[in-house]
Amino acid sequence: MVIDASVLLAVFLKESHGPWGLDRIKQYRDVLRMSTVNLAEVLIVLEIKQPEFFEQLKDRILSSTIRFIPPSVEQARIAAQARHRFPLNLGDCFAYALAKEEDCPILTTDPDFRKTDVPVVMP
Repeated sequence: MVIDASVLLAVFLKESHGPWGLDRIKQYRDVLRMSTVNLAEVLIVLEIKQPEFFEQLKDRILSSTIRFIPPSVEQARIAAQARHRFPLNLGDCFAYALAKEEDCPILTTDPDFRKTDVPVVMP
């Protein structure tokens, strides 16, 4: 299961889907993976929106059971194609590419993923 940045941000920024996201993280804890591109997204936003807690939040994320996967050349190719086919931003294209390459669903709160050809788990 690929976890999109939107889920971690919902949890750590206490957004409306945060409790749902936390439950899914616990449910899928042994199979979660995330592109390091999406990890960068999360860290950028948290440092801006939660500067006083950033180091603690960063440490929680990096010590979690999420397996962080750097993008491959093949993922870059898939992400580039996805950018032309779907209404996804650059970070979302890499979550999509990882899901395609690993043949698994995306855990997200972003409805744009519903317009793609990969399964999604969302509220």
